[in-house]
Amino acid sequence: MDMTKKVLLRVEHGRLVEMEYQVRLSSGKVVDSSEKSGGPVTFVCGKGNFPKPVEENIVGLAPGEKKVIFVPPNYTYGCYDPGKVSLVAIERISGEVQVGKVVKAPDEFGLRQPAMVKSIWESAMMLDFNHPLAGKTLHFEVFVKDVRITTTEKDNCNRSQGTASALLSGT
Repeated sequence: MDMTKKVLLRVEHGRLVEMEYQVRLSSGKVVDSSEKSGGPVTFVCGKGNFPKPVEENIVGLAPGEKKVIFVPPNYTYGCYDPGKVSLVAIERISGEVQVGKVVKAPDEFGLRQPAMVKSIWESAMMLDFNHPLAGKTLHFEVFVKDVRITTTEKDNCNRSQGTASALLSGT
């Protein structure tokens, strides 16, 4: 008689989760996905690999289940800050400059940062140093592939393979 019984584990903090995801804007445009990152991601739930609303809202999901989670800007790139829009002299920028293109420009501290060209005049341009996703609510579409109990110290040490941590770091 076979005494083994497969138990369906649900996502809980501290469990190892294998998941696919897509991140969309409200327009439906995909801005990130596990597919772009090389396939499903494996991470320990609750260790901060995904924005807090994602990690909180996947708790209770079982393998094979999907969910759409809305993540407000304060959990990813922050709110749009009009103070990060600056007038910069054209001679401070090297290379070709076009409205709508990203250039590397000195910020208020003199560090070269990516900025979107908003307007160009004869001797100056308006640059936006906000992240392109600042102020946007992101729609995370998640699909849980597998849930396991962490069994080793390595599993518990924030194991992640291509997670959405770039969304947290703003890169």
